Amino acid sequence: MKTIRYIGISFLHGRMQFAEIEHGRKVIVTQLLESETKIDFLHSAAALQASSSEAAALAGEIRNVLRRNKISAENVSFALPPSSVFINIIPVDTSLDDAELKKYLRWETEQYLPDANSKDYVIDSHRLPSLHGPSQQAFMVAVHRSLAVFLQNVCRGAKLKLNIIDIDHFSAEKTLLINYPEILEHDIAFIGLREHSLDASVIHNGEMSDYRSFQYDSDADPAKYIKEYLRYLKQRENSVPAALLLHGTDVTKNLVLSLRKETGIGQTLALNALRNLKSSANLQNTFGKKNCQFASVIGLALRTA
Repeated sequence: MKTIRYIGISFLHGRMQFAEIEHGRKVIVTQLLESETKIDFLHSAAALQASSSEAAALAGEIRNVLRRNKISAENVSFALPPSSVFINIIPVDTSLDDAELKKYLRWETEQYLPDANSKDYVIDSHRLPSLHGPSQQAFMVAVHRSLAVFLQNVCRGAKLKLNIIDIDHFSAEKTLLINYPEILEHDIAFIGLREHSLDASVIHNGEMSDYRSFQYDSDADPAKYIKEYLRYLKQRENSVPAALLLHGTDVTKNLVLSLRKETGIGQTLALNALRNLKSSANLQNTFGKKNCQFASVIGLALRTA
């Protein structure tokens, strides 16, 4: 079997995260690392233009990281912060065919972004399974075309092949599924924490079935918003998730322990992103239980299509 390596890259405030995974007879995590960047995706993504000088600058930064760390992969995927795209959950008529759904998604985009032309966006959707009935809702994600072309130009400048553009929290779902298959028959509250923002979702039968996001000040307690999300789930479904898994750069041991005590959910854990994946002893020793911060880029690099 031919061995192919894939890179996942996500963007923090002033930093990039990288994961490299080798796909062959076995799947092996070969690299996890962070590096500085001058491109601020959290606050300036809307201003990034396809032909801007930032594309060449980011391509150079990425090539330097790959060269310094002897990363030879040619296939790359990017995880975007939610602040750089439009995400919503909308009601969907299940009788719509593909053409009708596409038209409906463009109409929805223009309702929420009235000053925008929906044709300037790449729009996708995913029908959500209902926890107790047929699907009646869908995720919709709209990425401005200029941002998509910007990333294509970055890949061209870095001499890489673009595989996937995804959203940070959504990318981490793949990492959860491969590392915790034994609990996927239960409902799992999945929480991502980074840069004073929180993404919350439910994994139902191994598939994301709900999503909400929260922003908070640097001195705020993220546990407040996690408990708010759990109350929302309780009111909506009259049930408590069997597990609460956290990932991202802002996950701490104290947060996990306090949530476990205050929510009564015994399976409250920082996601072990290397739990069922082969990796070098160096990666295990370097990151240990802190590998939950790389869940998104690992999930990206796990995807080959």
